[in-house]
Amino acid sequence: MKDRNTSQKQNLSGLMVLIVFGVFAVCILGVLLSGTKVYDGLTARDRTAYENRTAAQYLSTRIHQAKNTDAVRIVKEDGRTVLCITELYDGEAFETRLYCENGWLCEQFLSAESETDPDECERILEANALEGTIENGLLTLKIELADSGTQTVRVRLVGEEARP
Repeated sequence: MKDRNTSQKQNLSGLMVLIVFGVFAVCILGVLLSGTKVYDGLTARDRTAYENRTAAQYLSTRIHQAKNTDAVRIVKEDGRTVLCITELYDGEAFETRLYCENGWLCEQFLSAESETDPDECERILEANALEGTIENGLLTLKIELADSGTQTVRVRLVGEEARP
């Protein structure tokens, strides 16, 4: 009789160990799955922040590279807004043109007399639209990014150089 009770207690004890292990495994799986969701959310947030910072910093840097404030202007060309930054090389005027085309922020460097050729641009980052104004020395650019909304860049054009 004693052997039978001991055997049942050992079986019950083994079953309890398996149940505790199963509960532990389910808890670990739940923590891992919730951690994955949190990680995905943080990754998406960081990607959006990166796109916003990259767009703003890129435009701001290109404007600050202008030799003087007269070299920066906004024009409308074929229904799109174009940010033009003029530079002189050996007495000849060249322009860096920034605009949105086919879902991309594009850049072109060409002679000031040349027309913009959308097929010959360098794609910088995904963006749907670029709008801009210059009023009282304040350049305001709004860029609509593909996935992360609209970003606004403002640069005060003062004196000989562009300043934030």
